Amino acid sequence: MSRVQSAAVATPIDLSVQEQEQPAVASAHLRRFEPADPDRIEFDELQPQGAPGRAGTASVETGHLTFHGGKVLQSPDVVPVYVGAYWQTLHGKRDRARNDAAMAALVKDAGQTGIWKEYGGGRGTTSPSKVLANVSHHDWSKQDVEALVEAQVRAGTLDASDPERVFTLVLPPGVTLRDGEASSTTGLGGFHGNVAAQDGHPVYYAVVVYSQRSGGRVNGIDFTGTPIDNVTITESHEITEAVTDPDVGLAIQTGDPHYLGWYDDTTPVRRRDGTAVLDSFGRPTRGKGEIGDIPVLNAELEGDSELTSAWGRRGGFAFQTEWSNRDGKAELEPADPFMPPVSIFPGLVRHSSGHSLGDLPHVDREEVRVCARARRRCHARGLWF
Repeated sequence: MSRVQSAAVATPIDLSVQEQEQPAVASAHLRRFEPADPDRIEFDELQPQGAPGRAGTASVETGHLTFHGGKVLQSPDVVPVYVGAYWQTLHGKRDRARNDAAMAALVKDAGQTGIWKEYGGGRGTTSPSKVLANVSHHDWSKQDVEALVEAQVRAGTLDASDPERVFTLVLPPGVTLRDGEASSTTGLGGFHGNVAAQDGHPVYYAVVVYSQRSGGRVNGIDFTGTPIDNVTITESHEITEAVTDPDVGLAIQTGDPHYLGWYDDTTPVRRRDGTAVLDSFGRPTRGKGEIGDIPVLNAELEGDSELTSAWGRRGGFAFQTEWSNRDGKAELEPADPFMPPVSIFPGLVRHSSGHSLGDLPHVDREEVRVCARARRRCHARGLWF
């Protein structure tokens, strides 16, 4: 969803008790977008039940992001924002330099942005990072985070003039984060969303925990044992979701799924033995969330509680793997980075430019129908299905 969280990862949506595909876009009056309780899926429940060693043979490497008609960022600009006095200490400055370099690499990386391209996103830029050294808070709620972003935008400290700018707030060591009942003390690593600028346009943000293990306890998600690597992994997760599903916050606020960009709300969540994971009402859970949620949930379904399969390194920096519809797996780079972006999807006659099929005279309608049935590349028109 809009958060990265281990053990409760994806906050999928329960559309129906029945195992049937639902339409990608439905009337907001008929279907309200309501993310489920992120704590309803316990880690133990993701593993096969019964006798010890009953691992099963069903593949859990499943997922499918559906385009719901919302926005995708084609030229994102990332601004790291460091919260607290820690970031002015010697160690904090080193962490800042490392994270700034990682984010500058992320938005240009051919692998990571190649996955963005699949969904209509584009390579990005970074603007100079900011330090809010005078902001001191030990436990941040989502409301606190959004109030800070709004205040800094009003004060002019954060320049929100670029409609595709994403401010990534990085919290200092030891500071906790909450989103509803989810907490960094129980596996919450961060989340993304938006607030409204004074003129009403959305201002995108992400917030990231300084994830580390201390005294036998973990704040956030300890992917690697190195806090700054944990930060860049979580930050890459949130930025990629902000690119491919920037207005999920509006979908949550309004209940209107038309604000969603790319979101998986259909894939059945099944264990390795093929049994369905049930929600708190005893219904089969469907949907694995956003592009970064799917790899984390799949890793835990596979029994990878340390999430070692959910991240890797690109150019020396630690980033999370992201889900590719095209390749049917989570990856750090697409199998074919030169493939054109997804421009039209079956049942959604919509181009990544925002035009409808009727607005694109060079697209042959019969070719679209044939390619959609075959689910194959259409090199002649640069389409992907």
